[in-house]
Amino acid sequence: MHQSELNHNEMIHRYLNELRRYLVRLAPHEAQEVIREIESHLFDVMDQQTVAGQSPDVAAILRGFGDARQLAALYVAHIEEGAPPPLGFRAIQRMKKSVTASLYFTMAVFGFSMAFALLFVAGAKFLLPESVGVWSTPHGNSIVVGFVSVPPMATPEVMGWWIVPVATILAIGIALLTRKVLQVLKQHM
Repeated sequence: MHQSELNHNEMIHRYLNELRRYLVRLAPHEAQEVIREIESHLFDVMDQQTVAGQSPDVAAILRGFGDARQLAALYVAHIEEGAPPPLGFRAIQRMKKSVTASLYFTMAVFGFSMAFALLFVAGAKFLLPESVGVWSTPHGNSIVVGFVSVPPMATPEVMGWWIVPVATILAIGIALLTRKVLQVLKQHM
């Protein structure tokens, strides 16, 4: 490591420790999130300067963040009182919202698809009782679940007609769980 890199790391470490000291009013996980965000912004700017062929000016970047006490006060006010976020925080919030939106729709599709598939299995048992079920292989090494055109020979059906209430209960449980998770995700959107 070069001497300039050591100085850069020392400056970064001092600034983040000073910022951490002023974030004591926040819950530890909130303070750590703020530190990670500032550190991420810092290294992003340093990377941008390096890519542009410049030597990262850590002192100037830190001056751009402003006094650690003032920056901490902005974050505390934002988190505790709902004040406008510090400059740069809005971009992070937008990114979090887009991730949350993607997660929301992915969870909705996955959860409700699983519930629908289980209900479909339960209903199909009535239409094709010999072709829908759960079977165990002869040596018990694996289980076959689903639709088969020809039931496995010499393998007993494990659940029989119990697949209908079990699949129905699982479908309802997955749908309710999906709904709960979506409610939580919607609060963060």
